[in-house]
Amino acid sequence: MSHYLRLALALLTGITLTLSACATGPDLDLTIHESERGAVYVERIPGRSFQAAHPMTLSADTMARVLRGVLVKENRGLFGNMIFGKKEAVRVFRDEDVQFLSPLLAEGLTRAASDQQVGFRVVQTGMPWESAKGSLYAYERSLYLTLPSLTPLSRHGAGGPIESPSILFIPESAKRSDTSRDARSTESTLVIDYALLASLPADSGTSPVQVPAGGPAAATGQTTVPAQAMQTIQAPVQLRDRELDDMRKELQDIKRRLAEQEAERNAQKQNGPPKQKTPAIP
Repeated sequence: MSHYLRLALALLTGITLTLSACATGPDLDLTIHESERGAVYVERIPGRSFQAAHPMTLSADTMARVLRGVLVKENRGLFGNMIFGKKEAVRVFRDEDVQFLSPLLAEGLTRAASDQQVGFRVVQTGMPWESAKGSLYAYERSLYLTLPSLTPLSRHGAGGPIESPSILFIPESAKRSDTSRDARSTESTLVIDYALLASLPADSGTSPVQVPAGGPAAATGQTTVPAQAMQTIQAPVQLRDRELDDMRKELQDIKRRLAEQEAERNAQKQNGPPKQKTPAIP
């Protein structure tokens, strides 16, 4: 084989490997932990020009508050909600998930470089999704947490067609606006002010409601949303519910009037056209 042919073959092999790496996602640089329960690892951030605020120290307690504050709410659309009812938001990470992930994610941030992020996955038996997968990195005193895997296992269940779920966070004051998202963010990315979150009281809407054993949460395998947080979340929802009720009442009124008009037309057809009275001649 000639020198030029070997050189071309080596170049083609290098290009193929590069394209393959780009297609399979970020490069895995370091495994923090891996077991049947899940895994936490440090991976390279796509786009080498970006510089994250790593390495950094974030307490496991603050990381636990971040995970406990993440909620997901299924969307069935306007008419799906009218017919099948609304789904309540539920916590993404159960208490056992928080206990497993918090120290490992905190360790990952201490070991990640400025061009790396912390990836994770955790098995969640009994949830609408088989596992929660995601990544996070720190930038300008904010945590960017992306959860692309929260898609229900069945897109058309008994509750009707399901759209992409909404990712929420409590307390709302610690969540930055959507304008804080960067070029790496998606609709499933939360931007969280971790310094503000750490400064808030521990009971500021992040303590779960106690549910008796065998209650609704035990039956579904899902963790209930904090009561104080649900009041914040349900305030605009209740307003929309009232608007939907008004729409239903208006539709029923229109149907009733149409039915009355149809009955009048049928009665006129059966009785014939109304007789005109002959005017009296003075």
